[in-house]
Amino acid sequence: MRVRYWRLGITDVLKAKYPAEKANHWEIKCMQGEHEHFGVFWFRYGTPYDKEPVHGVCFYHNEIPQKTVEAIRDFLQSKFGGQVLYRQSRVFLQGSKEFADQQTIGMLANELSLKFNAPVEITIEFEKATKEEVDGELFGLPSSKALPIVGPD
Repeated sequence: MRVRYWRLGITDVLKAKYPAEKANHWEIKCMQGEHEHFGVFWFRYGTPYDKEPVHGVCFYHNEIPQKTVEAIRDFLQSKFGGQVLYRQSRVFLQGSKEFADQQTIGMLANELSLKFNAPVEITIEFEKATKEEVDGELFGLPSSKALPIVGPD
């Protein structure tokens, strides 16, 4: 089954015990105001860009100053590398380091929160999860924050 854990805090993720190979998507959403926010994310199978997927870490931004967008880009590129590609309000770091483990996600969320003075909310989606893993909280994540995703695994 596919399942998405949403509204996770940094501590939730750092304490988690899930197998990274089952994660297929994560997002760290950073609030900067009522409508101003940005999110750093990754998809295991690549993020759509034109007709081909781009592999690597990406981010989107909404109503934040260009100076902040550039600071986020520079920060992420210095940590993970990659070639910068732009598509409207999304920035792709093509070929950047990819990761899905709880420690790296949790530490990145903490760094983003501190560096950009933004409360964070983390979402992690898994594939091939079993009902026992979700209901028994074997991933170390609260089952109350799990949303099953309908459809094929």
